[in-house]
Amino acid sequence: MGKVLSQFQHGTPGAISRAVDDIVISLKNGSEEEIPFGVPVFLMPGNNNCVQKYNSASVSDAARFLGFSVRAGDRTPGEYGSSEGAYSPGDPVDILVRGSMVAATVTNAVPGQPVYIRISDGKLTTAAGSAGTTILLPNVSVRGPRDGQNHMEIVVTGRNLL
Repeated sequence: MGKVLSQFQHGTPGAISRAVDDIVISLKNGSEEEIPFGVPVFLMPGNNNCVQKYNSASVSDAARFLGFSVRAGDRTPGEYGSSEGAYSPGDPVDILVRGSMVAATVTNAVPGQPVYIRISDGKLTTAAGSAGTTILLPNVSVRGPRDGQNHMEIVVTGRNLL
C-alpha cells in the first residue's frame, strides 16, 4: 500500500530554496564562534570585512544585518555533513543577501509576514513581541508556512548594507 504525502519538507536550514534571483556573497567569520547554516549574520562592529552571528552583547539593532548564512553547494555534504554544519572562526561565510532560503523558526506564519530575532535566545520568529524583546530584520519576510520540522521558507527581498 502506498502513502499519501500531505506536506513536503522544505529542506535543511541554510539551503537556498529557489535559485532564480539569489545573490550570495562571502565574508570572513570574524568572531570566535561558529556560524551555523541558516542564521542571520551581521557585519562586525569596526570591521566591514567580517561577519558574526547574532549576539545580544554586540548586536543591539538591525543596522548591521547583512543576510543569512547558507550552505555552499560545492562543499555540502562532503565537508559539513548532510544535516548539520557551521562555518568555523576565520572561515569564509557564504551569505544570502537576496533570495529565498530555509530557516528554523519558533512560530508559524502566513506569507508576507516580517521576520524578527528574539533578543533572549537569537531564534527567528514572526511575532513582534513586546517592545525591546525582538529585532525586526529589514527586507525579510515569510514565503510560506512551517513544515513538520519547524523549518520555514523565508525570502530576503532587498540587499542590506553591501
